[in-house]
Amino acid sequence: MHRLQLLNHKGLLLTPDTAQALNLLQEKASANKWRLVLSGPTAGVQGDNLVSLIPAGREVHLKFIGAEGGDTQAALNALWGHAIPLGFTPWLRYPILGSGDAIFHFLGPWVALYDRLLSEGRGHLAWPSVCAAAQCDVGVWKGSKADERFVQAQLHRVGRNCGPVDGEIGPRTAEAVETLGLKRAAFADVMGYLKTAEPPTVTPEVRKVGHIAVPGRRLNVAAYGSIKAVKTLQGATLTIDGPGRVIVDVGGVT
Repeated sequence: MHRLQLLNHKGLLLTPDTAQALNLLQEKASANKWRLVLSGPTAGVQGDNLVSLIPAGREVHLKFIGAEGGDTQAALNALWGHAIPLGFTPWLRYPILGSGDAIFHFLGPWVALYDRLLSEGRGHLAWPSVCAAAQCDVGVWKGSKADERFVQAQLHRVGRNCGPVDGEIGPRTAEAVETLGLKRAAFADVMGYLKTAEPPTVTPEVRKVGHIAVPGRRLNVAAYGSIKAVKTLQGATLTIDGPGRVIVDVGGVT
């Protein structure tokens, strides 16, 4: 069972939404005098890795090059600024030149799954669950209980939090299925329904302002994408126009 088919995008097997986001990134890069280089991942290197987004078509290796070469650090900063608002997540925590600086993931519908597990204090299960969900979504999962994981993944996609994508159909998964009006439905019917079910409509984003307050401590706040941070006496003020990344380092007493 699978919901999406991988497609060939410039020699890489990617999900349709990842390919679409890359096309948008290409357009925005060109408009701002950057050349986008898509360098990987190399086909065939992923094997049967169950904790990777390469088989799922959601990992890409990217680089920006200026019109005349130029500062590579500035190019990496620009890449982050262009890619993150489109839904790409950099592998590194900071835009630092070196190993891994080209790796980006496009989580797509699995962002909510990742965030839910983190918010529940189950961060150790977040990445394996995302990888399982994404691989099951395109039918390349080589591990156990593919059908059960597919159902759990699709429940998350349509807005039902059933916990980790671990293949164990417990009370939480059963309750999530029931909220869709599928109580006592055959498992095959549940799979068929979820394969074509649509997630709830997303409300268009409007600018929001938030605050981080840690009185008496030194803070280093870095914001990327469509988020801007301005330091204040007790923390920082965030202006949020869309997706992005905020990294807060808490230092010693001021």
